[in-house]
Amino acid sequence: MFEFSTAMLRPATSIQEKMIKVNHAGENGAVNIYRGQIVFGRFFGRIQLQKLREYESHEKEHREIFAKYLEIHGIRKCISYHLCGIGGLALGLITGLLGKQTIAATTFAVENVVVKHLQGQLIYLTGNDAVAAECVSRIINDENTHLSESESEFNAEKLLNRIAIAVVSFCTEAIIKFGMR
Repeated sequence: MFEFSTAMLRPATSIQEKMIKVNHAGENGAVNIYRGQIVFGRFFGRIQLQKLREYESHEKEHREIFAKYLEIHGIRKCISYHLCGIGGLALGLITGLLGKQTIAATTFAVENVVVKHLQGQLIYLTGNDAVAAECVSRIINDENTHLSESESEFNAEKLLNRIAIAVVSFCTEAIIKFGMR
């Protein structure tokens, strides 16, 4: 397979290209959230750990889908790619320390924002870039599953969970806006 050097890659120019590069960065963040949570997930039982590993594998697949789109089109990674990875790992470690409910609240918060963005993107991309639309449509079911499964695993009235949801939702929205600029 032909490898692109960084010098050969170009910035994203269209809205659809920016969407995909931001999605790619976000998936890197998600992979690292689960990596961080897995570090401490060992203390919360095998069921939790198995689910975290399953979600991590989904996010790795999603990241690869978007990476292939970027590679085929010669587009370089989003400037927030590494920021998402570092931030995701830190978030995963912190929420992993806080336990099963905070882990689930974090997944819920991230996926709630992500699913809304993906649904909006799918509408836009369907008429503007069929390949990008296919990339988004390939992952949206997994993200919806993560959202619905996590929603039933935490107490939404618990103060720590409400704080986690507010902070994680805000940060997820902010990183998307930062990447789309």
